[in-house]
Amino acid sequence: MLNKRDIINFLYVISFPVYGIGAYIAATMSPSVGKMVSISIHVLIIFFYLIDLAYKRDVETKVNSVYFLTLAFQLTCIASLFVSLAKNMPSTNMLGVVTKSIQLVVPFQSFIIMFLYNEKHKENFVKLTFISWSMLLFINLVGFFGLGITNQTHSIEGRVAFPFLDSFYSGACLVAILNLMILTFIKKSLKEPLRLAYLLGYFALNLTLLYYINSRLAMLIFIGVFLLFAFNISRRFRGVFLVSVFTLPLLLNMGLLIYRILSLPLFTAIVRRVDLLDVTTFHGRSVLWQRTLDWLMFDQRGLIFGNGAGGHYFLHLVPDLAKKWFTREENLHLHSTVLMTLVDQGVFGFALFLIVCYRMYLYYRTEYQKNSPDATFFAAVVFLIFVMQIDTFAYMGTLGYTILGLLIARASVNLKTVV
Repeated sequence: MLNKRDIINFLYVISFPVYGIGAYIAATMSPSVGKMVSISIHVLIIFFYLIDLAYKRDVETKVNSVYFLTLAFQLTCIASLFVSLAKNMPSTNMLGVVTKSIQLVVPFQSFIIMFLYNEKHKENFVKLTFISWSMLLFINLVGFFGLGITNQTHSIEGRVAFPFLDSFYSGACLVAILNLMILTFIKKSLKEPLRLAYLLGYFALNLTLLYYINSRLAMLIFIGVFLLFAFNISRRFRGVFLVSVFTLPLLLNMGLLIYRILSLPLFTAIVRRVDLLDVTTFHGRSVLWQRTLDWLMFDQRGLIFGNGAGGHYFLHLVPDLAKKWFTREENLHLHSTVLMTLVDQGVFGFALFLIVCYRMYLYYRTEYQKNSPDATFFAAVVFLIFVMQIDTFAYMGTLGYTILGLLIARASVNLKTVV
């Protein structure tokens, strides 16, 4: 007989695949309808909880300060959307802003609820999440290889572009995160031949997919994090979060070194696209990053509270690049979650984001040191704090934002220790 926890867990497992279907609907039919489909399961979880709460009439607060800091950050995200609407951002309307605002807060609340129902079964978090993300990958494999559907938001000919994701590069990040989880499972399965064989096969499949998606920066970050955890260097290296904060300045000064590394025969075979100008400018990203840093140093309009969602458009940071790349200026982005957050939400929103991410990092680092079940996610957390420096994977309303919200949600609740 199903109990309430089983219902919540089932809904949680299908939430990420349904998110993917919603992303496809948003790209092909209606952005607002797609967003509502993406969060439909999360809404069901919240309704189920509220009905259950009405029957029990027993409310116990189990969230900590991370929860309230996260809510404050999400409010700055929503505020930036309305600022952008008020400033007449092209292709922005009230319906789109309202639906995206709902999308920004609802999944996080549903994740908190899932943890509350699994308080006495905390090990479920790892298993259920791995299943859910694997299901999301599976429907994308079926869509791309079986049905011939590609990503309708962003795709490049000749490279794998999963259809049920919000962007081309989300596929690379998804398989990288799955493989970092698998690495932990492999370490624990060395004496179980059948399970080890399955895990190695899955790991190899994801490596192959990462190769054919061919996101060079995602590959480099994955390789770096993989080595960090495969050889347990992470237990001795305490400055990971601080290094991640300075990723962009480091990259901007290490372009030539990275080119020489990628020019080695091993990396040439892996990344395939090794061109001096392309690599040293990170496929043009360095121009976007440098102009944003110039705004931070010399212009500083909207520095405290931001310029609204897509604030680079209002600052006119990239009009020439839009012409060069044959796109509209408002459709460009800065290829960096942290820079987009700083420009859009100002120092206030950026500081909240940084504090929340640091608290999340500390939680999983502590769990990693204790070798608890949640330690499985520490490598994924390290990957995320680096990748959000050089990609919009974790920017507002994306798959990465939702994954980040899930990981933060676990750090936001105080669950009882079952003796």
